[in-house]
Amino acid sequence: MKMINRYILNEAKAPIFFGISLFTFIFLIDIIVSMLESIIVKGISIIDVTRMISFYLPMILSQTIPMGIFLGVMVTFGSLTKYSEITAINSMGISLNKILKLISIVGVIGTLFIFFLQESIIPRSYIKLQQLSIKMVYSNPVFQLKEKVLIDEVDKYKIYIDKIDPVSKDAKNVLIFYNDNTKYPTLITGERTYWESASMILENSKFYRFKDNGEEQLRGEFKEKRIPLTSYFKDIEIKMKDIEGMGVESLYKEYKESDENEKLPYIVEMNRKIAVPLSAIILSILGVLLSVGNNRSGKGTNYGVAIGIIFIYIVFLNLGMVLAYRGIVSPFLGVWFSNIFLIILTYSLYRKKGRVI
Repeated sequence: MKMINRYILNEAKAPIFFGISLFTFIFLIDIIVSMLESIIVKGISIIDVTRMISFYLPMILSQTIPMGIFLGVMVTFGSLTKYSEITAINSMGISLNKILKLISIVGVIGTLFIFFLQESIIPRSYIKLQQLSIKMVYSNPVFQLKEKVLIDEVDKYKIYIDKIDPVSKDAKNVLIFYNDNTKYPTLITGERTYWESASMILENSKFYRFKDNGEEQLRGEFKEKRIPLTSYFKDIEIKMKDIEGMGVESLYKEYKESDENEKLPYIVEMNRKIAVPLSAIILSILGVLLSVGNNRSGKGTNYGVAIGIIFIYIVFLNLGMVLAYRGIVSPFLGVWFSNIFLIILTYSLYRKKGRVI
C-alpha cells in the first residue's frame, strides 16, 4: 500500500506543480502588463519590477494553489485511467475510498499552506510592496511630473516644467507658483532642478512676491532652494487592497473595532480567506472523481474540464462576493456558494463512481 501511495504521489507532483504554475502565470499577466508600462514609460528598473511581482506572488498563490491541485490531480488520474493503472491498483485491493483519502491529504497540505501564506507571508509582502512603491516614487518623482504641463495638485504649489532631461531626469526652466493665502501667489523660478528625498531642489533660483494691488513687493535670489513635495507623491498603483493584505486575525480585530455600517467588508473577506483554502480539499477529491473511470479521456479533455469547472467556480465566487458586498445576500452564502456547488458536484460523482469502481 505504501509503495502504491508513493507511486501515485510521485506521478502527481509534476502535474500539480505545472497546474499551479499555469494558473499563477495567468493571474500574473495583468500585473506583468502594467509593469511593462512602468518600465517603458516611467523608467522603473527591471529589478524593482521583479521585486514588486515577487511581493504579489504570495497573494496570487493563495488563490491558484487549489486550482493547480485540481488540474494536476485530474491529469494524473486521467493518465492512470487511460493506461489501465487504476484498474491494476483496484485489483490489488485498493479501493476508491483509499485513493480519495490519499489525495485529500494533498488537499489538506495545500489548505494549510494557504493559511500560512494568508496569516504570515501576505501581510508582510503587502507592507514591503507599499514600501517599495513609495521608495520608487520618492527616488524618481519624474514619474508624475511631466514636461509642459501645469500641475496644480501639489498642496499650495502649482508647478510648470519646461523640459526634463531624459538621461539625468533633471528639469530645466521651472516655474513654481506658491499660494500662501495672498491675492497673488509667490513666483519661484529655477534654471536647473533635481529631486532628492521627495523634494525639488532648485539651483540659481529667484523668487518674486507681490502686493494685493499687483505691485512687486519683494524679490530675491538663492543659489539653491528646496521645495518639499512629500504630500504630492502618492504610491504607485497597487493592485491589492489593504483588506486583502490582512490575515484572518487582523480582519477580526478590525471587524470588532469598526462601526456597524463598516463591518460588512471584513465579514466578507474573513469568509473568503477561509472558504478559498478549504476548496483545495474539495477540488482534490473532485479531480479524482472526474478522472477515474473515463478511459477515453486524455490530457486535453482533462485540461478542458478542469478549466471549465475552475471558470464556473471563479464566476460563482466573484458573483457571490459582489452580492454579499451589496447586501443582497448574506456574506456566508455569497462567499460559500461556490464551495457548496463543488461539494454537491463532488458528492453526486462519488455516489455514481462509488457504485462502479
